[in-house]
Amino acid sequence: MTNPIAPNPIANADQFAAEEEVRHMWALPQTRAARDHAAQLWRVGHGTDIPDGLLDSFDGAMDGWVTNYLFKATAIDPAAPRIVRNFMPGYRWQGGDVPDARMGGDNPDNCYRLAGIAPRGRYRVSGRILDARPAHVSFTLVENWGTSVTAQTLELPGIAVDEDGSFAISIDGDPALGRPNHLTSTPRTKFLFIRDSMMDWGCETPLDLSIERLDAAAPLDLEQRLDEALRRMREDVPLYYWFFRLSAGKPINTMVQPVAVAGYGGLVTQASSLGRFHLEDDQAAIVRFDPAGACYNSFQMAMWWYRSIDAHRIQSGLTAAQAEHDADGTISLVVSARDPGIANWVDTGGLKDLLPMIRWQGIPATQVREGPRHWLDIVPFAEIDRHVPADATRVDAAERAARIARRQREWDRRTTA
Repeated sequence: MTNPIAPNPIANADQFAAEEEVRHMWALPQTRAARDHAAQLWRVGHGTDIPDGLLDSFDGAMDGWVTNYLFKATAIDPAAPRIVRNFMPGYRWQGGDVPDARMGGDNPDNCYRLAGIAPRGRYRVSGRILDARPAHVSFTLVENWGTSVTAQTLELPGIAVDEDGSFAISIDGDPALGRPNHLTSTPRTKFLFIRDSMMDWGCETPLDLSIERLDAAAPLDLEQRLDEALRRMREDVPLYYWFFRLSAGKPINTMVQPVAVAGYGGLVTQASSLGRFHLEDDQAAIVRFDPAGACYNSFQMAMWWYRSIDAHRIQSGLTAAQAEHDADGTISLVVSARDPGIANWVDTGGLKDLLPMIRWQGIPATQVREGPRHWLDIVPFAEIDRHVPADATRVDAAERAARIARRQREWDRRTTA
């Protein structure tokens, strides 16, 4: 029997040290100057293409953009690698505030972690499954700070794991040549990028991970790491504006059918449906999709600044494990500003302009039903009942409050030391 309340593997000395470094870097004048420059670049990119009511959230989004790169700076020292969590909403633990680091269409179901990798370095990653493992885990060598250029990926399921749940991954510049669980770095490798994708927040726990370098290397001091991070942060604005336009450039109230995302920066084995919504208070989007046997599947939304809506506060997305399923195995969701009394409600958080995304990871080789696909209807809020299955689970205000409270408790597992 697995233990549903395993210790939080993120609450470790390396993570706490990284967070302290981030707080220190934020207090430096060069960080503030770079933040203002990046904000100017983003404003130029967006121009007048900013929906009404969103400018008030721009500064917070820019702070998150910068913090994300500061966390990367904490992980990049080739002589003393460490695995560091990133892309989180702000939280407080160990007596300190950890600033928001969301950006790039982050997925709130993921525990994102990075470790700096030198191209010719030799590394060993030690891992352990603590209880219910995440639905899907990927270990990816990436060749840029924006984590969009993939060199090689290992995935769980697929990694060889011992009976006690432990495993090791080797990383170096040589081919595997029969070595199990091996990643071959390239001359351009920058990071090991890890995604623990969790469908059941209540029991799935990120893997317990550590990394060590097996050969010698000259260290980088904090000033060197910060200098590179601030430079990369500004250089990556055009790249991430392009990612943003992949969704924001779609016709309003449409979503494309799923496509492989390896070619433009997503997980190499992932299929995704991207789109753009503009929903008035008297409208709803009815989204139906087929999990298609994927190890991990979810519907999530980003706000206009291409960062997740507050999934730790509201039900702004649902995984295939969290959602109620229709009789035919598909999932029907209602996206709206008001609660429709349907269990599978996705809350817009009061935002009208939204960037929805459906993800499928670990798609089986043998197609299930017709494979990943979705259906979308934009309907008047008053007519929702005509467009959802007759047996859709209904919830009243008390049940909704209980579900949100449970969701928040499950999220809090991530920020409990």
